[in-house]
Amino acid sequence: MPRFLLLFLALIALFNVSRVLREPRPDADRPMDFRTCYVGQQVLRQGENPYDNAVLKAGWQRIVQQENIVSRTQPGLPNLPFLYPPWAAGLFGGTIGQLPYALAWPLWYGLALLSLVLLARLWPKALHIENADTVPWWHFLLAAVALKGTVPALLTGQPTFAALALGVGALAVGGGVKRSFDGTDTTGKPTAATAPKEATATPAAQKNPLWTPIIAGVLLGLAAFKVTLLLPFAAWFLWKKQWLTLAVAAAVVALLSAVAFYWAAFPAGLLPTYQHLVAQVRAQSFDPADPDYPLTQGLTLRLELANVLEWLRPGSSPWHLLLHGALWLAAGLRLLWLRRQRRQRRLADWHLFLVLSTLTLLTTYHLYYDAILLLPLLLFSRYLPRRLQWWLLVFMLPLLLPLNGIALALGNPVGLHVLYFLPPLGLLGVLGLLLARPLHLTPGPSPAERGA
Repeated sequence: MPRFLLLFLALIALFNVSRVLREPRPDADRPMDFRTCYVGQQVLRQGENPYDNAVLKAGWQRIVQQENIVSRTQPGLPNLPFLYPPWAAGLFGGTIGQLPYALAWPLWYGLALLSLVLLARLWPKALHIENADTVPWWHFLLAAVALKGTVPALLTGQPTFAALALGVGALAVGGGVKRSFDGTDTTGKPTAATAPKEATATPAAQKNPLWTPIIAGVLLGLAAFKVTLLLPFAAWFLWKKQWLTLAVAAAVVALLSAVAFYWAAFPAGLLPTYQHLVAQVRAQSFDPADPDYPLTQGLTLRLELANVLEWLRPGSSPWHLLLHGALWLAAGLRLLWLRRQRRQRRLADWHLFLVLSTLTLLTTYHLYYDAILLLPLLLFSRYLPRRLQWWLLVFMLPLLLPLNGIALALGNPVGLHVLYFLPPLGLLGVLGLLLARPLHLTPGPSPAERGA
């Protein structure tokens, strides 16, 4: 990474970390995202419905009274209802939910920080960066902290970091996102780390042991409590035809779901109540008549492209699905065309992962801290000409600079509302760059040739 860019990211990261010193010391209310998960699982363990807003609030009041906690805010609508799937309640209820809340929330902060460090450590392993073109793990950590959503998400106890650490761990264990599939790098030359092994190892010796896909499946299944965020990971194992990993992940999800439904006094009522809650959440969104729109609707934090369309043309929600479908179709046709144009080479696996990840962020409900999913862009940037590296930085600037803070400091005039919607437009530029500059792998010798 160029020194200028490193310095730039370091300065932004320091500014973001300084937020910890500028804000009040965290208390029981501050990790509000984790609190929703904790209260939701405890409500369910009481046999009640966590998707019922009134029940969720009553559950929190019960915890406050039992543990003598000082609380000034409530979970649930209008800000943070419990919208996680039932197996998320099973996971939290079987682990950290067994602890008193007063002990669980400080412990969760520590786990979130550990997950962030693990992400930085695991990405190089998942990407199989072993030769001279390595990206140091601390570059990933620096880029993660430089993203403007990371520190606020850590302060609110967002489970994103734990989910991604589990997902990237699944890739690293299962050999998921490989830099090469046969001992060659993206230029078609043997890597320094794999060349000696390829000369002596037999195809049978190169097979992963049975426990590898099983452990990867367990990690992927545990990470599935953030369903949409893990879509690229599941799609990756599907692309690699690692059926055992997917089967184990599905079994983990099924087991956690069975636990959750066992706790529920009326399991059949969970789905209708969940659908009603989603309708309530949608009803309070996209309201330009609100004098503080788009701040009060959370639009400043959303990454999906439909967010921009709704801002430009209020009431266009029925068209969002068509817009997202058109984006996936266009990207799919481009990838198909690239495959047919270069039959002797295929797209680098991790490059396909980045394309899927960017599409996922643009077409499903994600907030700006979920962009941490795109940390492998650090590797992608190393294959770009200097001019396009600058363009990549420009596209990522909306996720690095506090543009919403600038707009608020200037009085939040309507003319600056465009700043709130630059992140999805920037991601659209990233997607265009990924599709315009595909990275291919040149097939190396066959296993029989390598054995000879």
